[in-house]
Amino acid sequence: MPHDLPPGARSDPALPRAREVGLAPAAPTELVLQRILLDRPVGLRALYWTLREDVAAEPPAGGSVHVPPGGLLGFDTYFGVFQEQSWRLHTELGELFLRLDLRGACTLRVTRRTAHTRQVVVEQPLDGDGPVLVPIPAERVNFRQHGLLAFQILARDAVEFRGGAWVTRSAARPAGLAALFCTFNRETDIAAVLEAISGDDAVISSLARVHVVNQGRPGLAAHPAIAPLLARHPGRIRITEQANFGGAGGFGRGLLEALDDPACTHAVMLDDDIRIEPDSLLRLASFFTLARGEFPVGGQMLDMVQPTRVYEAGAIIRPENWSFFPQHHLLDAADPENLISMIGPDPVHYGGWWCLGLPLSLIRREGMPLPCFLRGDDVELGLRHSFAGIHTVIMPGIAVWHEPFYLRLGGWQLYYETRNMLIAAALHMDPGGRGMALRMMHHLLFHLLMFRYYSSALIIRAILDFLHGPAILETSPLPLHGEIGAIHGRYPAETVPRGVVLAEQETRREPRTGPGWFLRRLSHLADNALRPSRPGAAPRRLPAKLFHWGALGRGADAIAVETWWDRELPVFRRSRREYFATLREGVPALWRLYREGPIAGAAWRAAFPRHRSIAFWRSYLGLAKGGAMGGERG
Repeated sequence: MPHDLPPGARSDPALPRAREVGLAPAAPTELVLQRILLDRPVGLRALYWTLREDVAAEPPAGGSVHVPPGGLLGFDTYFGVFQEQSWRLHTELGELFLRLDLRGACTLRVTRRTAHTRQVVVEQPLDGDGPVLVPIPAERVNFRQHGLLAFQILARDAVEFRGGAWVTRSAARPAGLAALFCTFNRETDIAAVLEAISGDDAVISSLARVHVVNQGRPGLAAHPAIAPLLARHPGRIRITEQANFGGAGGFGRGLLEALDDPACTHAVMLDDDIRIEPDSLLRLASFFTLARGEFPVGGQMLDMVQPTRVYEAGAIIRPENWSFFPQHHLLDAADPENLISMIGPDPVHYGGWWCLGLPLSLIRREGMPLPCFLRGDDVELGLRHSFAGIHTVIMPGIAVWHEPFYLRLGGWQLYYETRNMLIAAALHMDPGGRGMALRMMHHLLFHLLMFRYYSSALIIRAILDFLHGPAILETSPLPLHGEIGAIHGRYPAETVPRGVVLAEQETRREPRTGPGWFLRRLSHLADNALRPSRPGAAPRRLPAKLFHWGALGRGADAIAVETWWDRELPVFRRSRREYFATLREGVPALWRLYREGPIAGAAWRAAFPRHRSIAFWRSYLGLAKGGAMGGERG
């Protein structure tokens, strides 16, 4: 974790809260689209504002930045730019204004950047003490003429910049946005997020409701860090307790609560372990207020370990091999030149539920997510919308920090990822038995040839449960979850202390052609089958980025994966016995998938209307009269 945590990471009383500094009382028709944010941790400042390097400025005090004469204060930054093209393309945005609050003599310069041009659209002197409203001219020929709007303050004398916002005039009824959280035994994390949101008056006022569905230890409302927040915002923040139905069940319950709430017209699903830029929710509420049509809006995921990098901004899936391609993966958002790549309607199949908003009318028309416990519910819902012609809009500047997925090597979640991807493919891609079997064969061999026998067992179980059919989603998920957890007992984890000196594992260049990959795979299959195991072989160190069967050298017996983040390195040890045991289970499962996959797929499609219905969800969670699950607790 960085020393300077993202906004909302802690409720430090010494850290100034974001506030709508310097804004005159808003007229009834004035809508704040996004605020100019100043009081953020120094390690994240490059995402918010910059000051020319050859001048010195005092740290922000009381929400203001003091710029010395000759200083250049700039907002061509990730959270500072205004994503004009997305607003013009997807909303009914009319006149646009920049409202600033400052004291001193300066020159304001507003620039518009597109993929091919940069032009100055406003340049005017400012001299006074108080708020000013600057109209921004709009290009009206083609949406490509819109891009990123950014402004600079060139101080002629000493300037105190107090803040501001991008605003418009609108008579539209504000969207009733509900923030939905699902949490499981993460009281400290959810308390930090709620404090970040509720501690920002402008943000909490922009939300119709905050629903927290607790599926872990009961009594969340009485937690010492949460009870004061509920008292401070009675009725605005609500906590619901129920049995553990996984992330899908938690968000499903949150959606039902929002659907039943007359104040709510939209909902945004948020993970409980994020660190949030609170202004993201204000921006999202304003975007939905002006939205042209019904569509989901996804926030970008920033890397909590490398907090100035975008980890994912939505993703696309290649149907030929079900490969996931996250957009803007590991893009350095602190570099203004990289912001240009975020201009435009980048098409994605889905946005992750670390931050995804959507109109509740879309849920009423297209249905609820699938009750698939966790992993893949966001993918299925995104594919469902995409193939129905409802395209997800990913908005830079609406973002959360989240633990990056490269910190998670293996684990029981692979079962749900595999099973739920088979379900999503059967519902929306219709790959047929041969297609499903081939993709699962590649998936299984990928793990098997890297000595990941626990992962291989999870994949086989996922295939069999997919073939079992949709009835698996109609019973309590906890017994099945217990069985999945028990599989780990057959494959005890092995680690080696980081301080142990290990030899480096030999690697080979990966093949570059299809026949080359085929021959390499045959070679590895034969090596694992014919060469005796060496249980006492010393592990050899291999960087995580090279941990792929195509790069492993012959004769590998035990791999200690250098992940760079684990205190002890995970070890994957070759076992001839486990290799043959996996093949004995896996080959029949793949053969069944080839023969029975189309039948199972048809059964999943037949049950699909039921599983996505609101009535089914009420019964599933035990909310309907005679519901079978008894889901509500406390």
